[in-house]
Amino acid sequence: MFQDGLEDPSAQSLQGAVFHPNSQQELQSVIELAFDYRGDITLELKSRERINGYLFNRVLNGPHSYVEMFQAAHSSPRRIPCHEIYAFHFTGQNTASGESWEAWIRTRRQEK
Repeated sequence: MFQDGLEDPSAQSLQGAVFHPNSQQELQSVIELAFDYRGDITLELKSRERINGYLFNRVLNGPHSYVEMFQAAHSSPRRIPCHEIYAFHFTGQNTASGESWEAWIRTRRQEK
C-alpha cells in the first residue's frame, strides 16, 4: 500500500507520499491520514480522473462510504464514493506540521 518506502507514515511528513490501498481496512486508514492532513491531496479515481483539493469530511459506514473535498478549482464541495478511489497523492504542504506549526505557536505566544 505504501509507496516511497513509508512504513510508518504518521512518523514523517506525508507530503509527496502516494498510497494505493489494497483492502477496505487500508482504504479507511489512508482516508483517516488524509482527513488529518492539513494540506491538499489529489485523489486518483479508478476512472483515472484526478481530483485536487482539501478532504474535509468522511463517512465510512457501510456500502455507501464517501469522502467530501473542497476542490481547488471549484467553489462547491464534491462527494466521492470510497469504492471509486484508486490512489491518494499527498500533494500539498501540511500546514499543521513541522516549522509551520512551530511558527504559528511562536506567533500566538508573542501576541499574548
